[in-house]
Amino acid sequence: MNLLLFFPGLLIMLLTIFDLIYTIFAPRGSGFISGQITSLVSFFFRVLYRIRKSKNVYNSQGVVIVVSIVLVWVMLLWLSNMMVVMSDPEAVINSSSYLPATPLERFYYTGYLLTTLGVGDFIGGTDLWKIYAAFVSFTGLLVITLSITYMVPVLSAVTERRSLSIRIAAIGHSPQAMLVNNWNGQDFSMLNAQLQELAQSIAKQGQLHFSYPVLHFFHQSRKETALLPNLVAFDEALSLLLLYVPKELRPGEQYIFPVRCAISSFLETLTATFIKPAETEPPAFRLDSIRKLHFTLHMPSQDRIGELALRRRILKSMMENGGWHWEDLDGPVFNTKLDLSPTD
Repeated sequence: MNLLLFFPGLLIMLLTIFDLIYTIFAPRGSGFISGQITSLVSFFFRVLYRIRKSKNVYNSQGVVIVVSIVLVWVMLLWLSNMMVVMSDPEAVINSSSYLPATPLERFYYTGYLLTTLGVGDFIGGTDLWKIYAAFVSFTGLLVITLSITYMVPVLSAVTERRSLSIRIAAIGHSPQAMLVNNWNGQDFSMLNAQLQELAQSIAKQGQLHFSYPVLHFFHQSRKETALLPNLVAFDEALSLLLLYVPKELRPGEQYIFPVRCAISSFLETLTATFIKPAETEPPAFRLDSIRKLHFTLHMPSQDRIGELALRRRILKSMMENGGWHWEDLDGPVFNTKLDLSPTD
């Protein structure tokens, strides 16, 4: 037996199985192998974005990462088992002639064991190698089952993410619009129910990003389904409420702070794994639209506004990471050709 093939092959196989299980079941949801693949693919897409200067290149990033992770798991298991059966001439024999299999035939043999195809034209040469063949088949079944277990909740979370984005976008196309649309002439109490509803959904998205870090790489080029710009606009609207709107006109604190905390938790998840705060702050808050409402704005001190500097730098970095720019916050959300034009 060639131990230089057997032990490295066995080590690669065990590391791959561990990475697969850790990625799917561990709280942070990213093993060493899957984490490296994610970094490499995302680097490729960042380079592609710099070349093409279009956020559309990010549309397929998440899918490519998920497929790449699963394919690498399969190929590493195939390679490792190939190394193991290559270590012993008697590991695989032809079921008819009982002659030792060639390297190409061993490659085919380990492949159909992993896929549980069970053709039977090659078999283990000894009882121990036959038991090993059963173990390889079990490993293949485990990989297929767990890969599906990994992909289904990820794709489900992506759908929830798009739905949440559309729900936020429906409040308003910009931070100021979110407030103007919910001014009833006396206060902003129209936001109460919406804030209460969104708090739970945003908190859930934050935890899903924690469990499945690959979610961060699923981007949308259409603003209504892109969570990042809509969530940033929503958080900026909350900042406008807290800084410039008198307390008696705001929604109740029991509505504002749960959703604000949910967004903070979401930002902490991203900064712990993927993004760093931008080097420069975004532009100052725009107030031109809400100045037209019939109430006197509260003007906070610069120190009070400065308390949000780090938060807004994280928001800016989060948008830029998805190919968006701060100016996109005030851009249209939905296709204006599909509905009535706005009226006064």
